[in-house]
Amino acid sequence: MMSGIRQRIMCFLTDKDGNILNPYNPDSIGFIDITHHKEYVQKQVRLPSGKTVDRVRFIVAIKGFISVYLDGDRISGPIPFTAYEKFYIHASKKTELLFRIREFECYIDDILSDNTIKIGIKLGVIVRSTAQTDLITPVFDESSEVYGSGYKTACIRVTQVFDKIHFTKDIHIEYKQDSIKAEVYQYNALSDGIKKIYTNADELTIYGDRGILDPRKVSYYSLYINGVLQPKVNYEIKKGLLELKTEDAPLKNAPIAISFVTFKDSNGTVLQAETYYYNTISDGIKRVFTNDDELYAYGDKGIIDPGQVSFINLYINGVLQPSANYKVEKGLLTLLTSDIPHKGVPITLEFITIKGTDGSVLRAETYIYNAFAHESYIYTNDDEIRMYGNKGIPDPASVSLTNLFINAVIQPPVNYSVQEGSLVLNTTAPPLQGSPVSLQLITVSSYN
Repeated sequence: MMSGIRQRIMCFLTDKDGNILNPYNPDSIGFIDITHHKEYVQKQVRLPSGKTVDRVRFIVAIKGFISVYLDGDRISGPIPFTAYEKFYIHASKKTELLFRIREFECYIDDILSDNTIKIGIKLGVIVRSTAQTDLITPVFDESSEVYGSGYKTACIRVTQVFDKIHFTKDIHIEYKQDSIKAEVYQYNALSDGIKKIYTNADELTIYGDRGILDPRKVSYYSLYINGVLQPKVNYEIKKGLLELKTEDAPLKNAPIAISFVTFKDSNGTVLQAETYYYNTISDGIKRVFTNDDELYAYGDKGIIDPGQVSFINLYINGVLQPSANYKVEKGLLTLLTSDIPHKGVPITLEFITIKGTDGSVLRAETYIYNAFAHESYIYTNDDEIRMYGNKGIPDPASVSLTNLFINAVIQPPVNYSVQEGSLVLNTTAPPLQGSPVSLQLITVSSYN
């Protein structure tokens, strides 16, 4: 996916407002002489003509702007760049330096997994030292044919070039694409063991009081009952109403949680997303599952090509799995764990596809910080289970959204806070010793 993106991203020289410029036009790139003229450094050189002259060292600042484009659409603001160049040229204090671009190239050098775009600019520059001077030249006097006075001289103002040099400059810029921030709201209720319809009146207001949101006004939503992600055919959501379509009601006091996630572009437009769940059941023997293993009562799309979606989650028996535990290919799920799930355990692949306003699929990166509860309210990078990852807890400002699962149950946002390197639980009691603690961090970029 990364190589495909790289081929579709381009960069152009622009002005400060993002308008594309012709780099070969004068003043499209600024060259500012920052030489300390009281500290001239000179050296003698022999010109091709055989003349020996003193060349003076100059230092110039090279300034301009570039913008990044994807499929012809600008995805960045004007990105300023500044570089410095030293060169020697024959010049007096009265001369002026003139710069002309003879070569310009802007290219994408690399795209890193944290959405950083590495940009290269190659400049070829010709520098001339010039001065205005008076030139005495003969001119024909039309009146001379009549009066016989012949030619006369005239003084004209011309630009004299004293010296010319050229240099090349490679400039490197790193531009980090900002992640698209998500608004997350979680409706929480407890089953009474009887009813299948829940409304705003059933909400546990200790965790929130906005009720069941209008599903048409969010990007996507997910329903968890007793920690297990539910297939879409098991329920229906309308504003203020959750109706379960299962034969049995959830067990009494089973937690019911609806996570509403809303992505918006820079104009405040809600970005649409599609969710699909591939569901199967472990037979206690195999590690590889295909489209043929899908439970068709819940869906029939099979295992979607991961290159066609934004990101994937795998749940086994309701527990969100680290990416090191599995591999997904089109039509194929391979478990990489040493143990095989017990017979009858539900296995759910969640495919989430977030789309830009133009309908293109947006790319997302996910990372799961995993730890075991140790009857503490605070978890740090030192608590991370290294076999699943070693990135620690990143700065939440650098990601789009976070999800916290404790003992497989998704937690309301009010139950925790995240800072770089630490997770703090705001619950009345710490998790039970040994319970899995999984902090999922999702970063969605505005280019696909």
